[in-house]
Amino acid sequence: MSSEMFGSLQEMLLKPKKHGISDAEAETFRFLLSTLHYQSNWRSLEKNSTFKFSPNIEELALIIRRIKNRENYLPYPLTGNWADKLIQLESRFVKEKENQTSLFESLENKLKTEFLPKWLEIQEDSLDYLIPLGDLMSSSNLKDPIECFSLNYDETIEQFLQNKHEVRPYCGFVSGEWKGTREKDVKYFDKLNLFKLHGSLNWVRLSDSGAVKERDRLKTEEEKDIDERHNPYLIFGHGTKTFSFDPFFNLISKFKESLLSRPYIFAIGYSFFDPYINNLIIEALNSDSFSRLIIVNPKFGPDVGVDKITVDKDSFDQVTKIDGVDASLQLAQYIEEIQKDSFYSELPEFNIQKINGSDRIHFMNIGFDEFLSEYFSNEGIKLTELIEKYEMVRKEEENPF
Repeated sequence: MSSEMFGSLQEMLLKPKKHGISDAEAETFRFLLSTLHYQSNWRSLEKNSTFKFSPNIEELALIIRRIKNRENYLPYPLTGNWADKLIQLESRFVKEKENQTSLFESLENKLKTEFLPKWLEIQEDSLDYLIPLGDLMSSSNLKDPIECFSLNYDETIEQFLQNKHEVRPYCGFVSGEWKGTREKDVKYFDKLNLFKLHGSLNWVRLSDSGAVKERDRLKTEEEKDIDERHNPYLIFGHGTKTFSFDPFFNLISKFKESLLSRPYIFAIGYSFFDPYINNLIIEALNSDSFSRLIIVNPKFGPDVGVDKITVDKDSFDQVTKIDGVDASLQLAQYIEEIQKDSFYSELPEFNIQKINGSDRIHFMNIGFDEFLSEYFSNEGIKLTELIEKYEMVRKEEENPF
């Protein structure tokens, strides 16, 4: 939804006052959005338009944070003489507001605490696509929990499963307080481990103790102790996201451990624009001679028409060629270009860039709703068949004679 949020913000800027955006803030947003369009087009042209990059809300959050913190890594055209524009806007904002909040701190707060929760409001009448997931979670035949690591901040899956199927995913919290990925409240635990790597809209951090809590489980006295800088407690925007404190350190450690222990990794709706996440995925793929990354996403890789994509329906909707070229090679190159890009990480030379092996990536250009409908219905029989097929290929490769 990150690109859709970016488009929504552009729509809001047509009538900024209606959305509580001051004149200086609106002009700054327009300037930054224009800059990101420029930067995305620049990156696309640098790759001879083989890959088309589009701006999104995470990139906007990254730019705002870098300017706010006066960092040196700024994209064109923000550097050079354009910096004067930022100073003028900051001065204009101070005159408008006459308060202590800086312009870019105000923009960051608006995105994170005002706009983001509205963009992620749950529409109960539009959740039918999750029914196959709920049916599978409710099945007595599902003996082991499915393990899912999410980069989303919303509570859609948790609320749907609890309200419609009385299934309570384990998200690392016991009685509303963060306990980690290894502890479970057995009384409420069900069939899904849902670990949110970037935080959640319902997480807050307390000022005094630093404890991380679920907002709806707070005690009355704790509500006065919320650190407003971390309300909600989430990591918004690209950049360095590995921290030496919990819950994020615990979550990323568990993520790495799980990646290294799984032969099949399903990446559903992920854009691959987070190099630190990519490093962990690529490391896992390169550590095992057979591991497979199955990408489920209707829009991923080179910007080509549907008529340029070859799909093997007998091979479970797998895309085999993109514009006549092997899809696995094309997508490995696409991820490699992201890993090299200094826009997405300050030190791209440290990123793992190469995916070893020509058949590590399998691509299904379908959406999450279609994937659930096809592969999770009937207690996940088609998903089981897909894994069995991969296992058959693995055994043939390991024992060719």
